[in-house]
Amino acid sequence: MESSAVENQGTMSSEPIHPYYPRDLRLPHYVPNEKSAAELVGVFFGVIGGFMVATWVLASSARTVKFSIPQRIILCWFVMSGIIHSVLEGYFGIYHQTLAGRMTFLGQVWKEYSKGDSRYLSSDTFVLCMERITAFVDGPLCIITVIAFFRNSPYRYVLQLIVSLCQLYGDTLYFMTEIHEDFTHGEMYHPQYFWVYFVFLNSLWIVIPFLLIIQASCKLAGCQSLKDNQVGLSSKKKKVK
Repeated sequence: MESSAVENQGTMSSEPIHPYYPRDLRLPHYVPNEKSAAELVGVFFGVIGGFMVATWVLASSARTVKFSIPQRIILCWFVMSGIIHSVLEGYFGIYHQTLAGRMTFLGQVWKEYSKGDSRYLSSDTFVLCMERITAFVDGPLCIITVIAFFRNSPYRYVLQLIVSLCQLYGDTLYFMTEIHEDFTHGEMYHPQYFWVYFVFLNSLWIVIPFLLIIQASCKLAGCQSLKDNQVGLSSKKKKVK
């Protein structure tokens, strides 16, 4: 009896100590990151920034469509969203079960972010389903939306409306589920993990999609109003004849 208790105690003490909440969260396969938070964040957003600069240059030099500065910013937003959704969130959707022990660059990025929300390391059912939809639906839709704008497609604002609604709905549920669970998956009010990682970064996918929904709705409503006026004028001409 005593020997088995010692063996069990030794097994428990041999489990890696992790920095995540709740503190009793079991992550037996956890391996600490080798890279610092500054290096992970710097490299990741440096790559994203490179794609956004390339998008800005392409939009500025486009010959078929003249994009205003606000339109270029929107294109950069969709490119950034498309990369993050498809690559980063797609990585989570595939490797979520072993994420706590993965030492790839994206694996370490997720382990760093999870200090603000450990649901990503525990394969939380809602987060997993939400992120897979975001990765494999929202991500491609963002890139298709960018292509539609460059081609001046009549469906460009329809696509903007659809993808923005998906982003807003998913991120709203993401916040609401954590509020419902009393913020138990991160250190409450931590300046970096709570306010920057959890609140600020995710708020971007609340505020910006909301504004893009309003813009797309106004554009589509304007087109419908113009079409209605044309139909009205056409019917009046027929009556005169």
